[in-house]
Amino acid sequence: MLISGVIVSLVVSWSMASAPTTQSDRPLVFSRVCNIEPGQEAEAEALAEEMVALVNARYPGAELTASTGRWMNGFQSLAVPVNQVRFTEQHPDPESREAFTAILLGDDDFDVIQRQMAEVIDFSRCTETQFRARP
Repeated sequence: MLISGVIVSLVVSWSMASAPTTQSDRPLVFSRVCNIEPGQEAEAEALAEEMVALVNARYPGAELTASTGRWMNGFQSLAVPVNQVRFTEQHPDPESREAFTAILLGDDDFDVIQRQMAEVIDFSRCTETQFRARP
């Protein structure tokens, strides 16, 4: 009788410890790298900072960042390196990203900054990636 009680206790403990649990999804990260037009590095960096400040002030959950540097992409040449700006957004899921994008498209101040960015970066050579954040 004691043996059967121990077995039942072990089975209950094992089943409780191994019960499936739902794992929350890691955030969706969207990154866009764009080439800066020659001689426009300071202006591109200033506008990127302005864009990040605007978005993070108005939409605190957006988690938008920008950095300048050089990343390898389909439009980058090792022989002729180009300075670039990289924008990164983080969202809980694809639907949140779509809603965020729709909100930004309706923001007049964001539109002004984006038009100014189009004068200092080459939007036709931007590359975009999407991935899940690391745990």
